[in-house]
Amino acid sequence: MADEKFDAIVVGGGPAGLTAAYVMAKAGMQVIVVERGEYCGAKNVFGGVFFTNVLREIMPDFLKDAPIERNITKRRFSLMTPDGEIGGDFKFDRFNKDFSNNSFTVLRSKFDKWLSDKCEAAGAMIITGAVVDDFLMKDKKIAGVKARMEDGDLYGDVIVLADGVNSLLAKKLNFHKELDPKSTIIGVKEVIGLSEERIRDRFALNGNEGAAYEYFGYSAKGAIGSGFIYTNKDTISVGVGATIASMLEHKLNPNDVLEAFKNHPTVAPLVRDGEQKEYSAHLIPDGGYKKLSKLSGDNVMVVGDAAGFVNATLFHEGTNLAMETGKLAGETAIEAFKKKDYSAVSLSQYDTKVKNSFPMKDLKQFKNTGETLEHNPKMFDKYPTLFGDLVAELFTVDGEPKWNKEKRLMMKLLTSENPFALLKTMIDMRKVII
Repeated sequence: MADEKFDAIVVGGGPAGLTAAYVMAKAGMQVIVVERGEYCGAKNVFGGVFFTNVLREIMPDFLKDAPIERNITKRRFSLMTPDGEIGGDFKFDRFNKDFSNNSFTVLRSKFDKWLSDKCEAAGAMIITGAVVDDFLMKDKKIAGVKARMEDGDLYGDVIVLADGVNSLLAKKLNFHKELDPKSTIIGVKEVIGLSEERIRDRFALNGNEGAAYEYFGYSAKGAIGSGFIYTNKDTISVGVGATIASMLEHKLNPNDVLEAFKNHPTVAPLVRDGEQKEYSAHLIPDGGYKKLSKLSGDNVMVVGDAAGFVNATLFHEGTNLAMETGKLAGETAIEAFKKKDYSAVSLSQYDTKVKNSFPMKDLKQFKNTGETLEHNPKMFDKYPTLFGDLVAELFTVDGEPKWNKEKRLMMKLLTSENPFALLKTMIDMRKVII
């Protein structure tokens, strides 16, 4: 292998990197994927909902054998208070028939391995258990990568960096800076075993239907973050995430936050009597549009988490953004392969493709979300408590006339919070949601 040169080297075997590899291999390029885990998926962590709109494009028949857990037909959104929640949900049977919402729960240890097998079947080579430390240079241009393995000098015409949120290789190129604690989330998750019957009963599901529950407000003990529960076949994925800066400010330990979330009165009944199967932690980019990495240069492109492509808003999308950028990088590499031109000018077509893609348009729409949440910490502590108390009082039947109670509670609200500050927060919230 030491003397062999590849058309493309992909660093990282997650959805972004594997999608790029699959697209390039299907076009006849010689592709090698270098993954640091024992197998693709061994070290990959995420919440649990995999959005398959891009996968459906490149692999229309994926449902025939993909290791899908459940198809999401029900989604619930909740404002969590210290002792309760204010929430609502929706559920559509159409999603159970045509899967048109492209939302499924998966376990990455199974799914990424399946996707890597598809890449190998398409002609790509997968190398696992190898960490890439640096680039190989020739004539002041990237000529390959240096991996920790025997014959670890790998040469290739184009390098696709898909090595995760803290991409050391992209950092070596000065494509992005050190992670900002204010725009980086630390997420912790447990996979908890429950029988299929209990999952169906507790989440009001039929057959292989799945549910995604999202918790905002006080879900991270007042830190800027959120929680989730996603249903798998015979397990549930339960977790919380919050910005590193906010966790430090509140002097919180991620594991303690997860335990508090699991023991919250609204969550405890859903996880009761479950058996812990897995525990994991992961960093998630939350800088959005304003803190994306530089995307391309001579002989190199950056995709997925490594470039910051995560929509950490109400929609919590990441896998489809990763796969879309991987697909676009793969298509760009194919065009460069045909021209035998891997220069920065040639690969800048990737930037153009991304600019016109749904990931960039979505991130641009919500470009102020991070700053909005950072400047409104009351949305995670004071306001959930305040609104929880108001709703609890409003729906307490104690003989007080409703009109009197409504006037009293309105006065309580106005005296508890500056009306202009509250109005500003409501306007800011609209920017986060719509």
